[in-house]
Amino acid sequence: MNSYFMAGPRAPAVLVFSLLMSHGIAAHADHSAAHLLDTIQVTASAPSTQNTLGDAKAEVKRTAGGATVVDAADLRDQRAGTLTDALQQAAGVFAQSRFGSQEMRLSMRGSGLQRTFHTRGITVLQDGVPLNLADGSGDFQSIDTLAANHIEIFRGANALQFGSGTLGGSINFVTDTGYTAGTEFRLEGGSDSYRRAYASSGVVQGPLDGFISIGHYEQDGFREHAEQRELRLTSNLGVRLGNGIENRSFLTLTRSDSALPGNLSKAQLQADPRQANAANQALALDQRRDTEVLRLANKSVVRPSDTLLTELSVYLARKELDHPIFQVLQQANTDVGVSLRLIGTAPLAGYRNRWVFGFTPQYGITHGDSFLNTTGSTALGARTDRYRQAASNLIVYGENQLALDEQWAVTAGAQAMMASRNHQDKFVPSGQSDSSYQSRYLGFSPKLGVIFTEHSAMQWFGNIAGSFEPPSFGESPQALAGGPLRAQRAVTAEVGGRGDIQNWSWDVSLYRATLRHELLSVQAPVGGNQTSGVTVNADRTVHQGLEAALTWHPTAWAQWRLNALYNDFRLDDDAAFGNSRLPGIPRFLLRSEWRAAWGEQFIAITTESADKTFIDFANSFSADRYTIFGIKAGGALRPKLSWFVEARNLADQKYASSTGVIRNAMGSDQAQFLPGDGRSLYVGLTWTP
Repeated sequence: MNSYFMAGPRAPAVLVFSLLMSHGIAAHADHSAAHLLDTIQVTASAPSTQNTLGDAKAEVKRTAGGATVVDAADLRDQRAGTLTDALQQAAGVFAQSRFGSQEMRLSMRGSGLQRTFHTRGITVLQDGVPLNLADGSGDFQSIDTLAANHIEIFRGANALQFGSGTLGGSINFVTDTGYTAGTEFRLEGGSDSYRRAYASSGVVQGPLDGFISIGHYEQDGFREHAEQRELRLTSNLGVRLGNGIENRSFLTLTRSDSALPGNLSKAQLQADPRQANAANQALALDQRRDTEVLRLANKSVVRPSDTLLTELSVYLARKELDHPIFQVLQQANTDVGVSLRLIGTAPLAGYRNRWVFGFTPQYGITHGDSFLNTTGSTALGARTDRYRQAASNLIVYGENQLALDEQWAVTAGAQAMMASRNHQDKFVPSGQSDSSYQSRYLGFSPKLGVIFTEHSAMQWFGNIAGSFEPPSFGESPQALAGGPLRAQRAVTAEVGGRGDIQNWSWDVSLYRATLRHELLSVQAPVGGNQTSGVTVNADRTVHQGLEAALTWHPTAWAQWRLNALYNDFRLDDDAAFGNSRLPGIPRFLLRSEWRAAWGEQFIAITTESADKTFIDFANSFSADRYTIFGIKAGGALRPKLSWFVEARNLADQKYASSTGVIRNAMGSDQAQFLPGDGRSLYVGLTWTP
């Protein structure tokens, strides 16, 4: 059975749904001012169905832990082809592309540590609606970073108020609306035949507003057999119905075609980082990952009073996958879900108070087929697997923030989760056993936090919280020693602060998480240089580290930014490997930018440095540490027309941007290295008529 990918035949889908919602119970409230726990207010210029950038920044100030907002306007002066481009300056986020593509290793606080593709341990959302499948796994291809107004990042248990109970937390890409977007045309081009075209427009007409964007991205890629082609449509339509009721519908269409160049050994990387793994070449297996995604969502907001808001969202997503690797995997996946969220801000016993309550049921079905890969997707070999997978989650969560005075506030909350994973084996070859299984998981994750606001520009915080994550279908249903996988559990303690004083601003968190049954993915050989993932439950592990984002303005025209991650992730007295470091991520990653601006022009120098990355649990072999640097410049050519030019890896450094993970390399070189892009140059023009 192949559980790492799930597949099914391609077919067009016609999806229709509707939502009817009546408004709830009004509540009376005192309108006392609060700088921590603000009451919800209606404004004529902003829809309640979408957070504005200001709303998101206010949410961060109410959070007793690590949280960050990325203003999408900051992405306009550089290449914006992948999520790595968008998240590289976000505090606490480790985002490294596999080979210049959307697929990447995405991790916060060591979540999904060994995943170089998909995601686990992070709740990824678009407009508050989950992009993750019901089993917890997820892709990134549906996200067009240029269509985002801003990106909301809540690390660890600080995402509880949005229903996330994962170790990593949540990342929410909030799309523009007619109220926040004008008309934009953008062209980008550069090395390795990189090309991107983007057009968007927003409009407001009476009670209606709408936004639509179309983006096309393609490149031949730095490496052989690394071509990428993506086409996305992102849109939404909002209506204000009166009496505090608003509704917004979302439609996203994505087509993504990606060739996969595979992993290299360190020796191959140093000799020629552009080469593909021979077994991945088009004449051999033509390894690829091609997807089509249709997402529909609808969100209704009812505001019966100034201190009560009810938000109801429903969504349906259809994903089709054609994925020739060591086998040809095909998938047809359908996910549906509902999210009910209530927010109240009425005072409690004379104290300012804010509470959130949520209820989120999710359900997903995958029909999958697997075939021998003889010459790629054009000629299917014999069937090797066929299955049906069903995942369901029932999540209930709540959080209360009580302001004791003008400086101190306490937060308490919890999430309860009931999940099931049902795999039905529909094809059992002669001599093999039926691999069907059904697992159920129950989890409870409490949280307690405190925040101290020294003055309006400086805050200190601390919290302790649990997390609970059932395994996904992308992880083997059985551990190496046999038996079903258990859910991953963790308790995380965090302290930190954020502020903006004079010419300094900072966002710093120090955390320590103790985990039981961490889900760790290991690569197992299946022939030649090809590997297949298998997942095990570790006994005990420890994740601790430092997340820091610093900004310094020494003068009115100069700025320095630093994004620093220190990762100390280890096994805890493991029988085989003791207290060795967990592989797949460097101990530190530093990104910095020096920028000088005059008038409407700027120039900036960028750097990225990473420590060595172990590829095995024995810590016997690693990718080398590296430092790369680049330069970019841009500004306004004339009113409404802007430009940028960006050069990356100017020294043409040969380095591994990411690695695979194996159990024990025995100190020898392995085909587990993914080369980073070499020297490259990109230019872009943006017109906003």
